[in-house]
Amino acid sequence: MGDDRWSAFLDDIVRAFETGTFLTAFEVPGKVGRLPNALGGDPGRQSLIAAPAKGKKGLFELLQAKAHFLMLPKQIVSIMNTTRVRFLDTEPTPKGKVDGETQYQESPRLAEIRILGAGDALAKAGWDLGRAGTAPDLHDSYDILHTLYHELTHAWLWLQEFYAAELGDLYKAGLADYKDAKGVNGTTFTSARQAFSEAAAYYVGGRISRWCTALQELDRVARNPMRFVGELDYIAKSYDEFVWSKGTVWTGDESEDIESPALSDDLRDAIDEKILERRPLTKRFADTPLQDIRVALTPH
Repeated sequence: MGDDRWSAFLDDIVRAFETGTFLTAFEVPGKVGRLPNALGGDPGRQSLIAAPAKGKKGLFELLQAKAHFLMLPKQIVSIMNTTRVRFLDTEPTPKGKVDGETQYQESPRLAEIRILGAGDALAKAGWDLGRAGTAPDLHDSYDILHTLYHELTHAWLWLQEFYAAELGDLYKAGLADYKDAKGVNGTTFTSARQAFSEAAAYYVGGRISRWCTALQELDRVARNPMRFVGELDYIAKSYDEFVWSKGTVWTGDESEDIESPALSDDLRDAIDEKILERRPLTKRFADTPLQDIRVALTPH
């Protein structure tokens, strides 16, 4: 018993140390930090990192670390790292596109997340930050983060009764709003749960994409000796004027975009709080660490 207590105590110390000292992309004010080599910053190590990330344990651990580095939500990752969530890393498509889906089981209640090439894609995500000489347009390297958070949102809403009771009120409000949701082709969707889950997942994924794109573009400008204020203004404007997708629902024969409703302000606010943890990515550009980088890069 004594050894077990000592072991648990040491684990707590190590965990606290790692959490308290782990770098983020904003570690140096006004600059974008480099992803540590051990997390995929070194392209030569990415295949080694991707191997364990093809399984659930390795994938969730790597996502948790990269979420910390990029200041993305972490609670959803830790909560969905549960036996009620299964994960399958399927083979990537010929074009290398990262696709995902979540399948649901009623009894016992489970969610299975399937993502094409997840381990390989996650190992590469963020590797270009702060690295001179990388390709100028690598936005698709962050698609995996959008996909993972999109599917994790589906899983959490499906399992909301078991994890984090505070999500229950959000879920009930979403079902009420999407009771008679309609598609762009005039379809009245039969499942309010499905329509709301898609709307919420697209919103969460959109927040992730918007944040990662702005960070990457600021880093690109930082490594360009010919900087223009117009570029920085455009990055900030694009961030603040980002248009959210209302979501897409599978009707059994094909997918159909949601026409109405749009996520209400109340639902977006609740998602920002409960799922996105009020992280900086829920705020306007000027109220985030991105603004510090913009100011530092502005020619004087």
